[in-house]
Amino acid sequence: MTPVAREHTLTFGRHWLSAVLVILAVGRIVAAVYAANANVRGDYYASLPGAYVQTLNPTLWDSPDMEGAMGYHLDTYFHGPTQYLTLYAMAFFDSYRQIARALMPVYALVLAAAFWLMWRGMRRLAPEPPMAVPLFASTFLFFPLIQSYVQREFEVVILVALSAALVALVHDRRGLASVLLAYVAWFKYSPLIFAGWFALRRWTRALAAFAATSVVVLLLAHAAFGLGRFVNNNVPAHASQVLRVWDYGFARGPGDELYGIGFCTGWFESETTLANVRHGLCSLSSRFHWLAPNVVYLLLCIGVAAVYLTAHARAERASPFPAVTEAWRRALELSIVTTVWATFFFNHYYYLIVLILPLNVLLTRYLMTGNTIRLITWAFAYFFISAFVVPTSVLARLSGVGVWTAYITGAWFLYGELLLMALLLLEYWQTCSGPDLTSSPSAS
Repeated sequence: MTPVAREHTLTFGRHWLSAVLVILAVGRIVAAVYAANANVRGDYYASLPGAYVQTLNPTLWDSPDMEGAMGYHLDTYFHGPTQYLTLYAMAFFDSYRQIARALMPVYALVLAAAFWLMWRGMRRLAPEPPMAVPLFASTFLFFPLIQSYVQREFEVVILVALSAALVALVHDRRGLASVLLAYVAWFKYSPLIFAGWFALRRWTRALAAFAATSVVVLLLAHAAFGLGRFVNNNVPAHASQVLRVWDYGFARGPGDELYGIGFCTGWFESETTLANVRHGLCSLSSRFHWLAPNVVYLLLCIGVAAVYLTAHARAERASPFPAVTEAWRRALELSIVTTVWATFFFNHYYYLIVLILPLNVLLTRYLMTGNTIRLITWAFAYFFISAFVVPTSVLARLSGVGVWTAYITGAWFLYGELLLMALLLLEYWQTCSGPDLTSSPSAS
């Protein structure tokens, strides 16, 4: 085959693959929209209606379809201030069904904006080769994203804020990024670690903007809702459980179901929604009794911190970097901090929607550098985090096995989360201390 013919064949193959990826992603989007009409209740529903609804709209407060919500007729708020401030107007609808219908097209536009912002950020990092199709496919085939959309979860809004922060950081607009990340932080609280990142980087103005935005959010929330109502529930217990690492164990409940105690508090045998590192380690320990999940968790935390801080110290000594290297450094740092708060703290599976950002950062890097081995490793991480990519309902019908239950109880998500973290740390280490691989599309 002549070189010209070979090039035509490769071009045809790339176009064919791009078409297949787009068709699969579009098909998944259509299926998600269909599912959103039939299955509209998730954690966002559980957090409703919010105490302010009692006086603002008594019809919604007493709506029969709200009776199953965890917050029904409770004088409390189960999520952070930014959710209730952003979606304040939802209180003017008279039922959750109306809320779900209103949010479906709005969240579709929000996800489209998140993808566009991610693509803009990746174009800044890697102008070549074209990234639109692979990024489109990886984003809209990602099952945590699909689940978040179907359930109308507020993490959809968090994703667009993180994507905008990525664009701001790679364009060296740290003030705007800090405002966006402060907004994110006051939804789940654990993202307050972004402030620690700013302090470590000695971005004084960004840290001040983060603090100022936090004050504004808290003042608005107090005026609208009363801050005391955000902590008169189980949220403080969930937050304090993160610090419980000194013991662990398992016991049998009244129905002979196994449940965790100590470090594994909150884990139980039939639970099928939690997908954090802690939960995955406890799932493995319940079957392999020799595994001490709290010890492994601490070793993982120490290892991640040691690699990150060592690479950071090397980068500080080598600074200033060329503009493209500094942009990659910031993108990887944002990705690492996002991955830490999305996987090492309390989380349900749909929280993992935010991992599409670090996954897309890595995908862009590997497509640019042509590093085949790392791209394959990335594919395994994506496969495990995205619940095997193929819809679990389809796999269940084909295999006759409860694939989703097997996926969660088997802690398959854990392997993807750890692979993702390992890849991010490897790329960060090389960016901070190794040869500059980010300036040449042909590097490998």
